[in-house]
Amino acid sequence: MQLFSIFHSILFLGFVLLIDGTHSKLNLRYALLRQKQAAKSQNDTLAHQQRIKYDAQKTMKVMFYKNNTKTMETSAYEDAYDLSGSGCSPSDKFAIVLHGWIQSCSDPWALSLIERLSYYRGGCVMCIDYSVVASSSYMWLYTNFDILTGAISSIILTLFRQGFDPKRGYMFGFSFGGQLASAVGRSLRPHHLIESIDTCDMAGPGFDPIAVDHSKAGKHVQCFHSSRDKGTFVYSCHRNIMLGSCGLKQPSVASQLHLGSHGLCVDIYINTFDYPFYAVNSTPPECFTWQKTAKIPDGYTVGYEENFDSQVTGQIFVPTSLHYPYNLSKKQLKLLTKGGT
Repeated sequence: MQLFSIFHSILFLGFVLLIDGTHSKLNLRYALLRQKQAAKSQNDTLAHQQRIKYDAQKTMKVMFYKNNTKTMETSAYEDAYDLSGSGCSPSDKFAIVLHGWIQSCSDPWALSLIERLSYYRGGCVMCIDYSVVASSSYMWLYTNFDILTGAISSIILTLFRQGFDPKRGYMFGFSFGGQLASAVGRSLRPHHLIESIDTCDMAGPGFDPIAVDHSKAGKHVQCFHSSRDKGTFVYSCHRNIMLGSCGLKQPSVASQLHLGSHGLCVDIYINTFDYPFYAVNSTPPECFTWQKTAKIPDGYTVGYEENFDSQVTGQIFVPTSLHYPYNLSKKQLKLLTKGGT
């Protein structure tokens, strides 16, 4: 009886070891299968992203302007651009304009900005038109933000390979295009650093409250803020210019309902080329800020700046008016600041 019990125990142990060994082999087989599936899934994801990037980039256009004349339009999906018909030279200053969601390079504000840049800055102005994909839903654009960033970065790297110097470069982005301008600038580092980047009411929905250091996008980064509903609340540029009421609302929205405080940002920015928009030298009492307020010299105005004053950084408050061109005179600014004290 005892011998039978010992034999039974040995048999049971062998059975357990057999099952355990089989189980271990199955675990190993399933682990290898999962690894293969994960690798396949990753490859499928990368292939999908490459397809989207290709589909997006092949619909994009690069439009070249010289002396405010459109000289050339070419597909963005090029390894090199034949600049002979553009009038542009790699030794020129160059500016790049990025529009926003449901917009294009043919929008009135984009054409006005190209005209002002051509007049004041000179050189070559380029607008990257991604209006085909920008006509998709905002959620689709946001979901594919990194892919669009990569596609636009590829376009700019092609220009650099042509001989364009980032030290002579400027980039402007409005709304979703503002987020793209920052992300593109950051993606070009550490090999390339755009000299100057300006953004106008960089999009907030989907992007906030994720902390991003937009100052890393270029050597000098100015961000203009104009709305609370569509603009970002991440104020991390070298300069954060708070237009109107604390950068949250514009008085002129009452007469420009079709633009709203968000759309007014580009109109105000374009007007800074020709009209003085004076900054106040302290934070208005109704405005709350966690950020450093810039030390503002008397008579300081904001807008496109050819020679960036690195001494003026932080938040800058710029009251705006009810009517076009939306700026305040020195007298009006003085009365406003006195009324607030």
